[in-house]
Order: sequence, then structure tokens, then C-alpha cells
Amino acid sequence: MNFIKGIFTIIGAIVVIAGIIIGAKYGSSMAKMDSKALGLYMKMADDVLTTGDPAKGMIIKRKLVIEDGTSKKEAIENAIEIMDEVGESHGLAKVDEKTMPRKLLNKDGEKVYTHIRSYCSPTIADIFLEHSGEFVGFMPCRVGIVEDKNGDVWLYTMALDMMISGGHTLPPELLEHARNVKEAMVNMITYGAAGEIPD
Repeated sequence: MNFIKGIFTIIGAIVVIAGIIIGAKYGSSMAKMDSKALGLYMKMADDVLTTGDPAKGMIIKRKLVIEDGTSKKEAIENAIEIMDEVGESHGLAKVDEKTMPRKLLNKDGEKVYTHIRSYCSPTIADIFLEHSGEFVGFMPCRVGIVEDKNGDVWLYTMALDMMISGGHTLPPELLEHARNVKEAMVNMITYGAAGEIPD
């Protein structure tokens, strides 16, 4: 029992010392950090450590629902129409699309389908880039439509939480636009995957 207490005491001391060092070095910057930042970094670290895949900590996905009597192609085309409509309702226009050739075959022996669509608002892009040129790494917003080897189709997009809350608190106007873009992208893949826009 004393051994375990000793271990916890050492761990506690290390944490306190690390906190003092970090506070001394980054104190003024940390005071400006968004209140959600620490939780986001902890969740990302947990995702990476659990899966070994850093992408899983930065991406969200939805599985495409394919109703009986509907072909995979029809379901994908419907999802694309819905995503374009939802994007436009949030001021995001489709600016690019590419269908990627793949060698992987699905369970039916067909090449898997992979398509990437990009969406952007020049007005919002200008506001973001004026704040930080590095935001270009998040532009344009993309949705990937990816079929896996089992024949299931998934809609993927970047989780924009890090962009919104991973650093210093964004200025109010920028924060409002960032939240709108995030809502748009989540709704696009959610409604697209479901095959309908809720009333």
C-alpha cells in the first residue's frame, strides 16, 4: 500500500512540476485559449491512442442509408443532391468535385467508389484568411464519399472543432461564421447519409 501511495505521490509531483513549467512558458497564451481547447486535445489524444489512427481524431463520418429497391448509385446521387442543397442554404457553393479511381474491389468484385466534393464561400474564406493565412489548410471544406470493401458507403468530413476552439478564442464575427460552416458540414453528411432533409 505504501508503494502505491509513493507512486501516486511521484506522479502528482510530476504533474505539478509540468504544470508550473507550462504555466511559466505559455501562461499568457493559455489565458487566451478557448475554454473547450483542452477537452478537444484530450479527446483527440484518446482517439489516436485508442485506434493508432490520427485521422480518426479529426474526421466525422456517417453511413449512407440505402433503402430497399434503391441502387447504391441512386442513393449516392441523392446524397450528393442533398449535400449541395444544404451547402447552398448555408452559403457554401460546390467549387470542385473529383471521382478517384481505386484498385480495391468490394465484395461483389467491383471497384470501390470514391468521390470528393469541395464547398466554399469566398466571403467567409476572406474573413478566415484575414484572421490567419494558415486557415487555408481547412479550405475548401470537403466531403468524401467512400465505399469500403464490404460495399458500405460512408460520408466523411473534417471535424472543424479544432479550427473553432483549438486555440485562442476567435473574434465574435469569425466564431459565428465558423459555427455556421461546421453546422453546414455536419448537416450535409448527416442529411445526405439519411437520404432526406428533415422538415
